[in-house]
Amino acid sequence: MAPLFSPMMLDRQQVADLLAAGNLAGLRALLEKAHPTEIAALLEALDEDQRVQVFNLLPDPAAADVLDESTARLTRELVDAVPSETIAGLLGVLPPDDAVGILEDVEEEQAEEILALMEPEEAGSIKTLLTYPEDSAGRLMTTRVVTLRQDWTVDQALAFLRSRLNGEHVLAYLYVVDEGQRLVGVLPIRSLITAPLDRKISTLMDRQVIAVNAMFDQEHVARLVRQYDFFAVPVIDDKGRLLGIITHDDIIDVLHEEFTEDVQRFGGSQPLDEDYLSTPVWTIFRKRAGWLLVLFVTEMLTGTVMRLFQQELQAVVALSFFVPLLIGTGGNSGSQTTSTVIRAIAMGEVSFKDTWRLLWHETRTGFLLGVLMGTVGLVRALTWGSSLTLAVTVALSLFTIVLWANSIGSVLPALASRFKIDPAVISGPVMSTLVDATGLLIYFALAGLIIGL
Repeated sequence: MAPLFSPMMLDRQQVADLLAAGNLAGLRALLEKAHPTEIAALLEALDEDQRVQVFNLLPDPAAADVLDESTARLTRELVDAVPSETIAGLLGVLPPDDAVGILEDVEEEQAEEILALMEPEEAGSIKTLLTYPEDSAGRLMTTRVVTLRQDWTVDQALAFLRSRLNGEHVLAYLYVVDEGQRLVGVLPIRSLITAPLDRKISTLMDRQVIAVNAMFDQEHVARLVRQYDFFAVPVIDDKGRLLGIITHDDIIDVLHEEFTEDVQRFGGSQPLDEDYLSTPVWTIFRKRAGWLLVLFVTEMLTGTVMRLFQQELQAVVALSFFVPLLIGTGGNSGSQTTSTVIRAIAMGEVSFKDTWRLLWHETRTGFLLGVLMGTVGLVRALTWGSSLTLAVTVALSLFTIVLWANSIGSVLPALASRFKIDPAVISGPVMSTLVDATGLLIYFALAGLIIGL
C-alpha cells in the first residue's frame, strides 16, 4: 500500500523554467504537492528574485509554515523582501511560539514593526512569550490550548470542544482548571468521549499532573518529556495557573539545538547562534579563537614538562619514542569518560551529589582498562627491542595514566555542572590537553624511579 504522502524533491531548474515561462499556474500546482520543509529547501537554492516570486505564490497557511521551517538567514531575507503587513498576517496564522522563533531571527526594529501591524490579541500573545528568558519553558510554550472546567459535565465539555476546534491545540490529553485557572487535573480525550454525558469532569480527571514552571530551563523540560514519554507538557506559573503547553515538536527542536551545541563544544569551540553557512566568517573566528588560544597555552604545559626532563630524555633517548603513545592513550581514555559522564548528566542520570559514586565507578573501569593497555604496552615495548626496565616503565605509565584520566574525566563534568558551566566545555580537547601534561609527569616520574635517571 502506497504511503499517503511521499516526500518529493523540488527541482530548482524546473522551478526556474516555470518562472521564466511565466507558467505560474503550473508552479502553484507543483508547490501544492510539496511539504513546507521542501519548499524552504528550494527557496535556499534559488536566487533572491526567484525566491520572493515563489514565496508570494504560496497561500497564507503554506507561506507561514515555510517561514517557520526556514533557516535564520532565509527568514531574514524573506522578511526584508516581503512587505511587513504580509509577514504580520502570516505570523498571525502560526502558533505564538512559532511566531516568536521567527521574530528572534530578525532585527529588533523589524520585529517591533511587524508586531505593531498584527492584531492586538495575536501580538499580545507573542509579546507575553518574549518576556520569558530565551531558553526557558515559557519561550517554548503555545498559549493556544483548550482547557476544561472541573465542574462541567461531559456534555458541556464536548459542546465547548466543538466550538473551539479551530485555533487551540486539542491533543490526546485535555487539561482541567479551576475557577482561578489553576491546573487541577488532566483528562484523556478517550475517557471524555466514552463517559456518560451527565458525569462531572472532576470525577473523570487524573489529579496527579506533571507540569513545568515557565521559568524552567528548556533542557529540564526535554529531559522530563523523555522520561515520561509525554506528547506535551503543561506550563504553569508560580501560583499553579496554566499558561500553555509545550508540544513534542518543540522538544525535538530543543534536543537538536542542545545536541548541536554539545558537538560544537566537544571540538573546543563556542556554539554558533544560527546555521553554519549563515554565520559570518568573523563570528566563527571569534567563537573559535578564544578556546584555541586557551588550548594553545595549556598545550605549552606539555612542552614545559618535556624541557624539565630534557636530561632524562638525552640519557635514555628511547623514552621519547613512547611519548605519543602514552599521551594519546590518556587523552582518548579521558575523552571516552567525559563523553559518557556528560551524556549521563544531560539525561538526568547523575548529578553533582553523585560525584563520589562517579569517581568510584570510573576508577574501577580505569583500573581494568589500565591493566589491558599496560599489558599491551609491555608487549609492544619488548617487541620494539626496548630493555625490560623501559618496557615495565611504559606498562606502568600506561596503567597509571589511564587510571588517572578516567578518574579526572569522571569528576570534572560533575564539578562543571555544579558551577553552572556546560560540562561539554571541559571535554574533548581540554581533557586531552590536561591529560597530556599530567601524563608526561607520570611517565617521567616513573622512569626516574624504575630506570634510576
